[in-house]
Amino acid sequence: MESMQAPMDDAPLPELRADLRLSRSAPDTDGAPMWTLFDPMRGLYFHLHLSGLRIIRLWRQCSTLGELVLRAKAEGAALDDGDVEGLVRFAEANHLVVVQGHEGRQRLASAMEQVRVSTGSWLLHHYLFFRIPLVRPDRHLEGLLPLARLLVSRTAKFLLLFLAMLGCYFIVRQWSDFVGTLVRFLSWEGIFWYALALVIVKSAHELGHALVAKHYGCRVPTMGVAFLVMFPMLYTDATDTWRLEKDHDRLRVAMAGVMTELTIAVLATVCWGLLPDGALRQAAFFLATTSLITSLLVNLSPFMRFDGYHALSDLWGIRNLQPRAFAITRWWLRERLFGFGEPPTEAFTRRRRHLLVVYSVLTWLYRFFLFLGIALLVYHFAFKVLGIILFAVEIFWFILRPIMNEIREVSRRRISLNMRTIITIMSACLILGILFLPWQGRVSLPAVLEADAHVVLFPPESAQLKKMPVSQDEHVSVGQIVYELEQPEINVNLQQARRRIQAIKARLARRAGSADDLAQQGVLRTQMAELEAQISGLESRARALVIRAPMAGRVDMPGVLHEGQWLDSRTRLADLVSQHSLRVNAFVREQDLERIRVGSSARFIPDDGNHDSVDLTVRSIDNVGAERLAYPGLASRYGGPLPVEERRREDQDGLRLEDGIYRVSLVPDSDASVRDWQVYGKVSVEGPAESLAGAIFRHAASVLIRESGF
Repeated sequence: MESMQAPMDDAPLPELRADLRLSRSAPDTDGAPMWTLFDPMRGLYFHLHLSGLRIIRLWRQCSTLGELVLRAKAEGAALDDGDVEGLVRFAEANHLVVVQGHEGRQRLASAMEQVRVSTGSWLLHHYLFFRIPLVRPDRHLEGLLPLARLLVSRTAKFLLLFLAMLGCYFIVRQWSDFVGTLVRFLSWEGIFWYALALVIVKSAHELGHALVAKHYGCRVPTMGVAFLVMFPMLYTDATDTWRLEKDHDRLRVAMAGVMTELTIAVLATVCWGLLPDGALRQAAFFLATTSLITSLLVNLSPFMRFDGYHALSDLWGIRNLQPRAFAITRWWLRERLFGFGEPPTEAFTRRRRHLLVVYSVLTWLYRFFLFLGIALLVYHFAFKVLGIILFAVEIFWFILRPIMNEIREVSRRRISLNMRTIITIMSACLILGILFLPWQGRVSLPAVLEADAHVVLFPPESAQLKKMPVSQDEHVSVGQIVYELEQPEINVNLQQARRRIQAIKARLARRAGSADDLAQQGVLRTQMAELEAQISGLESRARALVIRAPMAGRVDMPGVLHEGQWLDSRTRLADLVSQHSLRVNAFVREQDLERIRVGSSARFIPDDGNHDSVDLTVRSIDNVGAERLAYPGLASRYGGPLPVEERRREDQDGLRLEDGIYRVSLVPDSDASVRDWQVYGKVSVEGPAESLAGAIFRHAASVLIRESGF
C-alpha cells in the first residue's frame, strides 16, 4: 500500500495560472464562508469553500501533491488525499493550470477536440440561443454614475413615489380613455410603435443593470442582443456580480432593470395624464404601457433566466438556483417513485427542499407550455419544410431530451422491489390501462335539438295589443286566436268610408230629381267603387290584426307584453313550436367520422337543466364537410366547441366552418316535446370501443395528413 501511495505523493504539482483572481463571496445557504475564483481569460467564476481556499493559497508554495497535502493538514484543514487530488483534477479539467510538457499539450488538444462540434450541431445550438455583443460600455459607465446616483437619491425617490400616486390617479380618472387607447392601437401601426417603444425601454432596462453593477465596482464587459429561438432581446453581461459578497447587492443589480422600467412607466403615465391629445401624448402612452407590461409579465417571471429568476436566487441565497433545484427535484422524484435510498444531492433543510421541488415543478410546467408555444410559432411562421424541422428540434431539445436523460439516469440504477416501487408499478399499469384499453365506446358531439316546424309571430303593422286570449306554454290548434290587435286609424277610416258611401248612395237615389246628380252619375259610381275597394282593404288589414296560429303547437310568449301596449312590426309576439316534430343536428370532426354509423343509437343531453334527455337514432351523415354553421351558440367565436374562421363580418348564410367537420342528422326514437324551439347540448353516439391512445393517434395522424400538403 505504501509503495502505491508514494508515487502519488511525489507527483509534480502543475503550476496554477498567475492571472486567476481570488475574492471573498457571499456565504453559502448554511452560512459557511465562500470565496470566488475568477478566470478572466474565459470569464468564468468558481466558488470555493474554506478547504478549497486553503488548498489554492498553499498551491504555489508546494511542488508536489504530497507536499500540498501535508501543508494543508499542518494548517488544520480536515482534508484527505482524495480531496486534494480531486481539486487538482478539477483545476486541470477547467484549464486553471499552466500547460506544460507534451502530456499537457495533448490534454489541451483533446479538450479542444471535444469542444469542437459539427456544423449541424453548431447550427442547432446557436439557432436555439446565441449572443451578438454590440458595445463595450465599461469605461463609459463611470461618467454616467454621478447622474445615476442623483436619480436614486432620497429626494428623487420621494418625488417618484408622489408621481406614481399621481399617475395612478390619472389612470383611474381617465380609465375608459386609457383602455380605449390601448384597444385602438392593437393594429399593425400600433405594433410598430409598441416595438419602437420596446427597444427604447429595454435599452434603458439594460443600462440600469449596467450602472448599478458599476456602482458596486463590477465590470460590465459587453452589452448586446441575444436571440432565443430567433426572438431578439437585449442583454448585459453582469457576470462579474458573482464577486459581490452580499446577496442584497446582487439583488439590487438584478432588480435595477425592472426599477428602471417602472420609473419610465411612472413618468410616462404622468405625462400622458397632463399632455393634450397629440403625438407626444401617444408616445407617453406607448412608453407607459410597454414598461408596465414587460416588467410585470416578462422580467419578474422567476421561471426563465430573466431578472425575476436572478432576484429570487439572490433572495433565497442559492447560487445557480435552477440547476440545483432541478437536481434536488430529480432526486426527490427518484426516491418517491423507486425508493433508491440515496442521499440528497445537497444538504438543504426539509422546508427549503420542498420549496425547491415546488419551484422546479412550476418551472417545468411553465417551460413545457412556453417551448410548445414557441415551437408552434416557429412552425407557422416558417415555410412548411423548415417549420417541420424546427418544430421537431424544439420538441426534442426542450421537452423530449430532458425526459430521455432522466430515464437513462434511472436505468443505470438497480431497482429493488419495495413499497414505493410496487405503488409506481401499479400506477404505471393503471395509466397504461387507461391509455391502451378500449374502454371508450361512445362519441360525444356538439348538437342542437330543434323543432322541425317552428313559426315566429309578428304584428302585420304597428298596432295596439287589445287582447291576449292564450297564455304562456299553452297548446293551440290551427286557426286559434293567439293575439287580438287593433289600429284606431283603421276604424276611423272605415267609418269615414262607410259614411261617404251612404252619401253617394243617397245622391244616386235622388238623381232623377237633380240635374247635377244625374250629370255626375258616372263619377259618383266610380267614387263608390273606390270607397268599396278601400273598405275591403281596411277590413283585410283589420282581420290581419287578429293573429291566429298557422299550425298546432306550443306558444312561447315574451314576458314583457301586456294589453294596451303599442307594438311595431318588428316586435316578436311569440314562437309557435311544434311539439311532435323534432330533429337534431350534430357535428362530428373528421377523426371521429369512422366511429359513427347510420342507424346507431344516441342520446341528446341538453346543456341546461330545463329539458329532459332524448333517445335518438342516426338518420344520415353528410358525405361532404359542412361549410357554414347556422347555430352561433356552437361557434368558437361565441364560446362554442366548433372552430370557425375569424372574419370581420359574418356570411349571410352563417358562420364559415373550418375544414374537417361533418353534419350528422338524428331523429327521436319516440314522441318527444320541448319547451323551447331550439336547445343546445351534446349527443352521445354509440360506436366501436376505442382506447384513449388510439384516439390520440388518429387525431395526430389526421393533423399530419392535413398539414402534409406542400
